[in-house]
Parts: sequence; C-alpha cells; structure tokens
Amino acid sequence: MKSKQKFYGKIFAALITLSCVGTPASAAEAAKNVVAGRQYFMRYCASCHGVDGTGNGPAAKSLAIPPADLRRLGDKYGMPLPAARLADVIDGRHTVRAHGSHEMPVWGERLYSSPAGNRGEKGISDVLSKIITYLNSIQDRRTAQR
Repeated sequence: MKSKQKFYGKIFAALITLSCVGTPASAAEAAKNVVAGRQYFMRYCASCHGVDGTGNGPAAKSLAIPPADLRRLGDKYGMPLPAARLADVIDGRHTVRAHGSHEMPVWGERLYSSPAGNRGEKGISDVLSKIITYLNSIQDRRTAQR
C-alpha cells in the first residue's frame, strides 16, 4: 500500500512539473504518460537501473561500469530534465563510440524491433518521451536543482 501511495505521489509531482512547462496538454494525459513511461522503464531499463532507478538492478553487478542513479539526473541536468539530450543518450544511435565499448545498449536500434518500431522514428520518439516523463517523476526532489 505504501509503495502505491509513493508511486501516485510521484505521478502528482510529475504533473506539477509538467504543468510548469506547459506540456502535455492535460493533467490526465501527463498522468497517462508517466504510467506508460514507467511500464517502458520496467521493460527496458529496470534490469540495470533497478525498479526504483537507483542503479541496483539485477544485471548491474555484471557491468564493468555501474549504472547511473537515474533519480539524481536533476542534480546533473536541472529540472525539468532536458528531454532532447536524454533522448539522445538513451537512443544511443548518434553517440560516438570510438573509444571502446559502451555499457548501455543502443536502444534506438533495439526499439525498431519492438512494436514501437512499426511506427518508425515517431514510435521510438514516443517511447523515449514517455520514459523521460517518468524519469522526471522519480527525481529526488530534495537534491535536484530547480
């Protein structure tokens, strides 16, 4: 019960953040995007970043570089999170990888083989946007820059 309250509290915080920047158009749409973003996060990100985004997923121990604590992205980038910059990082197709391997998968390529890929770049962009909306909702507001 407590975790459900915490989750809905995060949705509420995301709604407030999103209302400050003016998108998406309605609070109901914003809440729907947070929920969808959480579902995508659980499917694609939680194995490394953990269900709470702190970097403690079951696959994290096998990685040479520990996954980032995604609840602290606001400390690095400010709030709201810079959607275009994070989308590029998550997508990974435009990241220069000339200096060795990169631990994080190139999600832009992997998403093409998912149902979202059937809609091309628009489908991939929608998935990334919803994940970023969810990431905005889980930021540690005690430390995130505003």
